[in-house]
Amino acid sequence: MFSTVDNQTRDRARAIFACEQMGLIPPHELPDFATELLVLGHDSPSLRELAGLPKGDRSDAAELWETVRGELGIPREADEAAPRFLLKHWAREITEGRLDVLQGSRLMLRVGWFPPGQPKELNLLWKLLDDWDEIPRLRDQIASELLVFARELLRKDS
Repeated sequence: MFSTVDNQTRDRARAIFACEQMGLIPPHELPDFATELLVLGHDSPSLRELAGLPKGDRSDAAELWETVRGELGIPREADEAAPRFLLKHWAREITEGRLDVLQGSRLMLRVGWFPPGQPKELNLLWKLLDDWDEIPRLRDQIASELLVFARELLRKDS
């Protein structure tokens, strides 16, 4: 599956497939993600075909995506595993400085709050993002707390 690539590259590819599985990537954007997968070092005939679909004609994208998944040997995540993986992935991206803390926190809330049924472990994330919108003067402090939240999430799951 992802054996010949480094952990960061493997995790990014897995995140792309998990995001698609959870409906976070609309079918017309799949060719752009196929291109990214090619850049990451993955290759298959259908992946190249999908990456080459023109902007105006992407009606076959979803069907090709499933073919790509099969050609690359990438199984679908279990329903509870996809959001869990994405939470950890984005927390790691935040803590390692590859993803903006606010953008990453919003992504974490999007996949981790409603699909799994509003888990208590994300109550603080929900509150911090609500405070971000409601108390603009505290945004620097809230950003720091969001970073701490991401670190703690990774620490708990280690």
